[in-house]
Amino acid sequence: MGNLSYRMIYIAGAPAGLLGVDELFNDLFVTGATPRDENLGEMLIKGVKKHNFVPKPALKDYQDVLVREYLKYYQARTGGDAQVTRDYGQWEGHPREHIPWFPTVSEELCNGCGKCIEVCPKDVFQTLENGKVMVVEPFLCIVGCCFCKSACDPKAILMPQREMLDQYRHGQKRAT
Repeated sequence: MGNLSYRMIYIAGAPAGLLGVDELFNDLFVTGATPRDENLGEMLIKGVKKHNFVPKPALKDYQDVLVREYLKYYQARTGGDAQVTRDYGQWEGHPREHIPWFPTVSEELCNGCGKCIEVCPKDVFQTLENGKVMVVEPFLCIVGCCFCKSACDPKAILMPQREMLDQYRHGQKRAT
C-alpha cells in the first residue's frame, strides 16, 4: 500500500476516514476524467474500494460525496491551485489522523446553541444553515480534550472513551 494519503470525509452525516483519495483524484485528473463523465461515480467507488471498505447500503452516499469532492478537486486543479494534503501533526508518535479522538454531534439533539464552538480552541465545529452544529475538522480536536462535551447542555456531543487512547500512548504495547 505504501504511504497513502488519509482524508476525512463526511458521508451521510458521519465521518469516514479514507485512504488514497488524493492519489485517486490525481490519477483520474491525469487520465482526463472530468466531473461531467457519465461513469465518474463508478470510477470513484472502484478506486476508493481498493484501500477502503465501503458498506453496500452506503454506496450511493459515498458516490455522491466523492463526486462532489472530485468536482472541488477538479476546479482547483483547472484553476491552477495546487492541492495540499493537510498535516495534522503527531500524537504520541502516531499521525494525528490515525487517532480516533474527535467529537460526534447528534443532529437530533443539537439545539444550535453554539457553546461547543465558543469553548473549542481549534475550529473543529461549524454552524450549518439550519443553525445546528457539525464537526468539520475532527483531527484538529486536541487528543484527550472534551470541553465541548461538557459545555453541551442538550448532551448532543459524544466523545470516545479515554481508555481507547491507551493503545496509542508511547511505550504502551497493543493488545493482540
